[in-house]
Amino acid sequence: MRHYAIVAAVGMALSGGCAGPAATKDEPRVRVERQLQELYRPLLALVVESHDSVQDFMKTALKRDWIFPLETDQEVKLWLDKAERDLMPRNERMCALVRSKRDLVDGPDLTPNLKALLEHQDGWRAVHEKWKRDHVPYNWHSPTSFPKRLQAELEDTVQKLEARLRN
Repeated sequence: MRHYAIVAAVGMALSGGCAGPAATKDEPRVRVERQLQELYRPLLALVVESHDSVQDFMKTALKRDWIFPLETDQEVKLWLDKAERDLMPRNERMCALVRSKRDLVDGPDLTPNLKALLEHQDGWRAVHEKWKRDHVPYNWHSPTSFPKRLQAELEDTVQKLEARLRN
């Protein structure tokens, strides 16, 4: 029995004790690099792409600077095609990124804008699937708005994290 205690004590000493290995000086820098590369820059790129796509749709397909209300059956068809082939899949990628990289969020919790993004897409998916499955009418968009300040928040966070790398 005493032999096992000695082996355990030696193992703990070699591995840095109960707390595990000591943190290195580079770990905060590595984390910031991962935050930028794996979460914030890709998410920002998707948000910018989505914004540009919506602006282009309004300009080229609808020929106006608003989407809703959709005024004709043809506009509804165009919008549903746009939503199903472009916007919703991209929103799903954004949400998957936030959920899979939750550990890289800067701060203890998701920001209100990140929570709003998840709520926006989860709500839109739910009402859209119900319409497709049960033919329950809806107004062709999410019950909640896409977070308008998300892009600015992501840009600010990227700048802040890049500043940490420079210091």
